[in-house]
Amino acid sequence: MQKEQIEELVRKYFNNTATPQELAQLSAWYRTMSAEEVVWFAEIQNEEEILKAAMLKNIQKEIGEQANRSTRKLWPRIAAAAAILLVVGAALFFYTQRHLEGSAATRDLLANDIKPGGNKAYLVLSNGKRVSLTDAANGELAQEAGVEIAKTANGQVIYTARGSDGIKYSNALNTIETPRGGQYQVRLPDGSKVWLNAASKLIYPVSFNGRGQRVVELSGEAYFEIFKNKLQPFVVKSKNQEVTVLGTHFNVNSYSDEPDTKTTLLEGSVRINGIILKPNEQAVLAGGKLSVKEVEAASFTDWKDGQFYFRNEALPSVMRKLARWYNVDIQFQGPIDQSTTFSGVVSKYDQISKVLTLMEKSEGLHFKIEGRTVTVLK
Repeated sequence: MQKEQIEELVRKYFNNTATPQELAQLSAWYRTMSAEEVVWFAEIQNEEEILKAAMLKNIQKEIGEQANRSTRKLWPRIAAAAAILLVVGAALFFYTQRHLEGSAATRDLLANDIKPGGNKAYLVLSNGKRVSLTDAANGELAQEAGVEIAKTANGQVIYTARGSDGIKYSNALNTIETPRGGQYQVRLPDGSKVWLNAASKLIYPVSFNGRGQRVVELSGEAYFEIFKNKLQPFVVKSKNQEVTVLGTHFNVNSYSDEPDTKTTLLEGSVRINGIILKPNEQAVLAGGKLSVKEVEAASFTDWKDGQFYFRNEALPSVMRKLARWYNVDIQFQGPIDQSTTFSGVVSKYDQISKVLTLMEKSEGLHFKIEGRTVTVLK
C-alpha cells in the first residue's frame, strides 16, 4: 500500500469508521512492514505519546464493550488494535534509536555485538551418519528406502519418493536438529512442511507408506503445515502430549527449559490429549493440566516470519528466546524483577544490540555483553 493509504486507514481506525475489510488491510500491512516503514510511521506523527495514548484509549473502549458483543465477534477488532499498538511500539523504538547511537551504553553494546542466527541444522540418517546441512552442497544428500533426500538453496531438506521402492514400508527414521542460533525447514515424505526453530529436534520416518498414522516426535519448537490425508492422521508427539491432525497449520512450543507446552492453531482443527482446538485457540499444558484460551495465533509464529513479537512477555521468557536465537548464555546480576514484562516487535535479523537497547529504554534495565554471555543488570 501507498503511505497515503496507510495514513487514511489509521485515521479511520481512530475515528471508529474503519470497515472490517479496512481493518484487515491495516493488519495485513503490519504483518509485512519493514523497519524503514516503521520509522516513517513514527516520524509523521508530531506527538508520539498522544498517538499511543489514543490507541490505548481505543483498545480499552473496545474491551469495555465486550459485554454487549460475543467474544468471537470482538476479537478481530481487538487483535487489529493490538497490532497497531505494537507497530507504534516498534516505531518509537526505531525513531528514538537514531538519537541513542552516540550514548555510552549503546557504544558498549555495539562494541561487543552478536550477529543473529540463520539456516543451520544437522541431518542424522537412519545409518547414524550425521550431515551438516550448513556445509553440505545443494542437491542430493542421500537415498533411503526408495526416497531421495535433497538440500535446496533456500534452506530446506526435501524428501521425494523415487521408483517402486518408494511404496515399501520402512522402519528407517531420520532426525533433523537445529543448534542454538539455527533454524531450518523440512518437507516430509508426505509433502507436509515443518519449520524448526532454534535448539529443536524432529524425528520422523523416511517414508510414511504402509503406516496407520504419520507419527513424528518433537522437542523444541516447530511450525507445521500438514498435507491432508483422512486415511492417515498426522501425530506430533512432544513433552507429555500428542497432537493429532488431518490437515492443518499449527505451532508447537515444547522446549525443555520452558515451564509449559503451548500448541497454537492457525487453520483447521487438531486434537490434543482428547481436547479439540479451533483456529486462534492455544492449548497450554502446565503441571499436567491442559487449558485452552483464545489468542491471536499469528503472533505465536513470529519466529518463522523473522520477528520477535513480545506481548506482555516476562523478562525470563524473553531472555530464553534471545539465548536460543543468538546462541548466548544469560546471567542475571543483582536484584532483577523477574516479573518485568515487554511488548513490541523487532526483527530477528537485527544484531542483539538492537533488541537489548529497546529493552533498556522501556524498563530501565542494563545489559552487558562479554564474549557470548549477556548479563542483565538493574
